[in-house]
Amino acid sequence: MAVGGWQRWRSHRQALRARSLRARGTDRFEDFVAWVLTTCAAGVVLLALAVGQLGAEHTSDRARAEAAARTAARAELLEGADGTRTRTALARWTGPDGRLTQGRVIITSQHSVGDTISIWVDRTGRLVPAPTKPSAATAVGWTWGVAVTLGGWAVLGLLWSAVRAATSRRNAAAWAREWAVVEPDWSGRVP
Repeated sequence: MAVGGWQRWRSHRQALRARSLRARGTDRFEDFVAWVLTTCAAGVVLLALAVGQLGAEHTSDRARAEAAARTAARAELLEGADGTRTRTALARWTGPDGRLTQGRVIITSQHSVGDTISIWVDRTGRLVPAPTKPSAATAVGWTWGVAVTLGGWAVLGLLWSAVRAATSRRNAAAWAREWAVVEPDWSGRVP
């Protein structure tokens, strides 16, 4: 390498070093925190995928278990319903074991005495809610995944805001100290 080339390389290296030395410590700290929080944001997405998958699997397993334990039945109403509001009415139905059962069922529309409605019962003939639909697993998975993502990103955003506020306060104090030294000379008030 020629002497002139060596000197240019050396001066370029010194300029880069001087530029990096001029960077404030708060700038380097913000850069570090930004990298860490960006990595955490990617981790939150991976966590959300796992949580969403677990939520979907749990709901799917629950839907299968409920479908296996519950049976659709027809109930005959012993009371009429006007249909203006949701209410209960007395009804009777035959359970899976063949026994006639009587109880109150929820009515959401107008019905007369003797009408039949669809209900769900367990193995003992007791009235239970309809089983969870298998399609609910997808909704639960997406809901859990989106909730984890938004919650995680909100926490990371708050952390970033706190770091920015702290470094801004520190920079402002440093700039005030530096200005107190420079300002008299800059404004011409130096005696």
